[in-house]
Amino acid sequence: MNKLLRFLAAGIPAFLLAIPLNWILVDHLAVSKPMAYGCVLLVQVTINFFACVHFVFERDRSRGLFDQYLAFMGGILAARCLDWGVYTLVVQHTGVHYLVVQVLNALVFSVLKFTFARRAI
Repeated sequence: MNKLLRFLAAGIPAFLLAIPLNWILVDHLAVSKPMAYGCVLLVQVTINFFACVHFVFERDRSRGLFDQYLAFMGGILAARCLDWGVYTLVVQHTGVHYLVVQVLNALVFSVLKFTFARRAI
């Protein structure tokens, strides 16, 4: 449970960056909501990898950092593809504001991402 809490805490900085980044891309740069969210997810996953390596999990040093990054990125992006799909469906077919969906998805998918991240690092 302690590692899950540290994992969630380590994700806060990237999450706090993701909200305004999504807002800037959608409302100020007129990027489509699905495309903007996809870009935001790539930034978030990269920041979260380094936060997890430094603050959450003891890294398996027998594997290269770049190899671990690729494994982490692949697995987390798979979860994020599901996240993105849910986000896109909800935003395009309901009246729920896109930033609310972003926050809810972060909560819903966090345990799935933790389970994978623990194995990748």
